[in-house]
Amino acid sequence: MRRYWKGPERMAARINWPPPPGGARAAANEAYAEPLAWLASVHREQLALCDCLEAIADSLPGEVDREICAYAAKMLAPMLRQFHAGEERIVFDWAEQRSGDDPSARALLERLKYEHCEDECFAEELTEMLDRLGTDDRTVNPETAGYMLRGFFTNLRRHVSFEQEYLRGIVARQTHDPS
Repeated sequence: MRRYWKGPERMAARINWPPPPGGARAAANEAYAEPLAWLASVHREQLALCDCLEAIADSLPGEVDREICAYAAKMLAPMLRQFHAGEERIVFDWAEQRSGDDPSARALLERLKYEHCEDECFAEELTEMLDRLGTDDRTVNPETAGYMLRGFFTNLRRHVSFEQEYLRGIVARQTHDPS
């Protein structure tokens, strides 16, 4: 079993939080100037979150760190909403500008937004289960909890990979056709 964090402080130290919405204007301006760099940072954070959730799943049923579960329950949904809002405001706007009137690009961005919504809904359900694990609720079925965790982090990793591939394609097209 992999153990990424011994407690919530180490988990928090590993995840670098982006500035809060409406926070420092300098950070927002920097994000708009470098949307792909900003997204790469967000993707690293999302993948670190996936690693944490995988460690929780791997610890089921008998070695669950209740503090980490409680901490994950507290930060999962707000963090994901913040990341998705930034992606849609910063990166998707950038991608739309570069894709012009391409209807397939617009459809793809709508699909990614829909996946954001699905992930956020799933995160809300996962938050409830993680909160119950964090309070040592013995009614939590470990198989169900593991299934939920694995379903979430597998989908999130797949989503991150797809976004990276799609955006690399935009950059490659611009490099070959800088019109």
